[in-house]
Amino acid sequence: MRFRPFRRRSERSLFHHQSYPEVRFAIVVVASLALLILHRGRPLGVPLARLTTETGLALEQPVSALAGFLESIGPSLASRGRLIRTNRDLRRQIFRLRADLAAERPLVFQNHRLQALLGRIRTIHQPFRLVRVLRIDLDPYRQEVVIDAGRRAGLESGDAAIDAQGLVGQVSRVAPHVSRVLLITDPSEMVPVEVAATGLLTFSVGTGIPTRLRLPYLPNDTRVHVGQMLITSGLGGHYAYGFPVAVITRVELRPNRSFARVDARPLGAISEDRELLVLIRRKAPGRKPASGKTGPGQ
Repeated sequence: MRFRPFRRRSERSLFHHQSYPEVRFAIVVVASLALLILHRGRPLGVPLARLTTETGLALEQPVSALAGFLESIGPSLASRGRLIRTNRDLRRQIFRLRADLAAERPLVFQNHRLQALLGRIRTIHQPFRLVRVLRIDLDPYRQEVVIDAGRRAGLESGDAAIDAQGLVGQVSRVAPHVSRVLLITDPSEMVPVEVAATGLLTFSVGTGIPTRLRLPYLPNDTRVHVGQMLITSGLGGHYAYGFPVAVITRVELRPNRSFARVDARPLGAISEDRELLVLIRRKAPGRKPASGKTGPGQ
């Protein structure tokens, strides 16, 4: 008997060269008989053939349906890819259009303000100058704006400044090319006003707050009401008569004091104005200023 070395189970094979030849021969004979039975249609092969056929028919329909489904969704997948790319391009266009709209929005607001100023210009019957606001100072103790016109443009200290809604302030300091406009909300500014509904004369005083004026000189028995409009009275000559100034927002009677507490809201958009109209006062007729030269008889 020939000695065979020990082999691990994982290395053993049925048709390995060291297998028994009798086992290989028996397996080949059984496989040949099975093929002959299936080929000749013997009673044992008929059920197997029928089972194989039925199994093939049963599998044919799902496989065909799956193939048709894959063929049908192919164009859809391609269309979906195109839609995704188109959607991405449209999003980029929308972002670009939004950026353009955001850049043009200030121009739209400026156009509305200029149209409102144009409507105000049609009601003015004296010389004026359209100016642009360069800087706004809304300090509680000093409220003024800097405009881009000065002495070279004919502006002088005391000229009134208005916007489309009402009075804003008056020119306080003038340089050759720029000027400062003291706002009516400045604590030092006092404007002669008139209650439009009754003709009552009084003064408005700034509070240092862009949305509030005080009327400190109205006695408790004065009949003023919330919602009444204040206009310039023309007293003092700084402001022409009839320009809207403010609307009364609060009336508080104080019997233990001499005057009532009355607040008003300025009509001018003091903190939002970008353009103003400066009303140039007409010069009073008179002699021309004397020159430095003297006459022969002097």
